[in-house]
Amino acid sequence: MDRRLYAAMFLALLLLGLSACGEINAPEDDAAPPPADISMPQDSASSNQVPSEKTDIPEQIENVSSAEDSEQGLDTSLQLPETSGPIQTEEPSASETEQPVSEPQPETQETKILIAYFTWAENTVVDDPSAVEVDATTSASVLVPGHVAQMAGWIQSETGGDLFSIVAAEPYSSDYDECLDRAADEKADSARPTLTGIVGNMADYNVIFLGYPDWWGTCPMAVFTFLDSYDFTGKTVIPFCAHGTSGLAASVRDIRAALPDVTVLDAVGVQRPGMDTPLDTTRSTVTSWLAGLDY
Repeated sequence: MDRRLYAAMFLALLLLGLSACGEINAPEDDAAPPPADISMPQDSASSNQVPSEKTDIPEQIENVSSAEDSEQGLDTSLQLPETSGPIQTEEPSASETEQPVSEPQPETQETKILIAYFTWAENTVVDDPSAVEVDATTSASVLVPGHVAQMAGWIQSETGGDLFSIVAAEPYSSDYDECLDRAADEKADSARPTLTGIVGNMADYNVIFLGYPDWWGTCPMAVFTFLDSYDFTGKTVIPFCAHGTSGLAASVRDIRAALPDVTVLDAVGVQRPGMDTPLDTTRSTVTSWLAGLDY
């Protein structure tokens, strides 16, 4: 080939090579500007601040609701009740809270006193009271109120108890000797004379004062009829006696034998009040005895 032809071909190839290099290495002026620095300057004070315990999260929640919730009519905001003062909390009812179990307390029984007594004056009939010699040892107690009834009245004044007269259905003779003869026969037979009248509310009484005269070293048998007629369980029996020279004799022992499971306290005995013993002395004796029993 012609030398000039080879030179032209070489020159053309050289120009093609230079053109390709220019497309790849574009000038820097036409390059896209570098991306802006998106890092924000930090405030040293705020970057080190520790969040406080109180936040505004509830307020943010109040203002957030989804489109789905709005479409369904749901209220997702936090609503606080409007109050004019401090919020009042309702106390739980007794059924909602566990109640403490208290130990049962022993019941305290009120003292109710009965003063039951037997006296000759209320167990006999005196046809002519004016004919009775009041100063006579064998006949003075036959007139009302009688020795034992007087003592019962003093006990009532001090204790406020209720009076009950033990009366035999068959009256005793107002003659001293005849009365003693019948009393001796009843004792020998361990008789239980029929009584008139009953204590209808005996269960209400827990203290029984029991008065009687000393007949043949013990109580009149009508007194034992009275003791046999009621349940004395849990009661306290307190004897008192108007007696002659033999004193209380076996009367308290016999009462305890008739009430084996009952508390029977010691008795007070006075020798023929108003006759052998002045009434003032007798009453003082009864009052002191009651005080010693704490009544």
